[in-house]
Amino acid sequence: MSKSKKNVVDPMDIIARYGADTARWFVMSDSPPERDVEWTASGADATQKHLARVWRLASEIEVRGGTDTREDEALLKAMHRTVADVTAGIEGFAFNKAVAKLYEFTNTFAKSDASAAAKKEAMLTLARLMSPMVPHLAEEIWSLLGGQGLVAKAAWPVPDPAMLVDDTVTLPIQINGKRRAEISVPKDLPASEVEKIVLADEAVIRALDGGTPKKLIVVPGRIVNVVI
Repeated sequence: MSKSKKNVVDPMDIIARYGADTARWFVMSDSPPERDVEWTASGADATQKHLARVWRLASEIEVRGGTDTREDEALLKAMHRTVADVTAGIEGFAFNKAVAKLYEFTNTFAKSDASAAAKKEAMLTLARLMSPMVPHLAEEIWSLLGGQGLVAKAAWPVPDPAMLVDDTVTLPIQINGKRRAEISVPKDLPASEVEKIVLADEAVIRALDGGTPKKLIVVPGRIVNVVI
């Protein structure tokens, strides 16, 4: 939006139609602070739908919480990584990057089958991380899930360094020099076991068409090359 281009949108009109939280979230997610914001109704509508989704996820925690402890660990690790990334984004005035990480974590949360307890912890943390951008929604979530006092006065979350250590690695699979797939495996998995996983990959099976590779080269922690 720019006065010289006569395309300024009155903030009061935005707030009246979408609410203050949607307006703040959209403006902060769209561009870095030093750039103009291109306000679009479709973008605002998408933002409003996303915030409604976050509220729905918060309200469904007790109903949809799972019982898989492995899912708990995965969700909480993603939570701590998000805390670190969002904190770095806010401290670096890269608000759009911080919001992008919050979008990413919301998607992770929505797909998780973690227990209700783990989801509650993750959502309370998400409320604190979202509070600078959407204070009204954050307070509602905080109250809904039993947060003490106001979320605005709650301590900012601090990531656990141990939870930031990734014990898996994603390896791209190249077939005759072209990337065709990727696999995620434990960092310390022996090369022989990585080879078995690669040979069971659908893209590799299709490429081999019943044959065997001339070479299968595993570069630990980096890439797998299949030569047909």
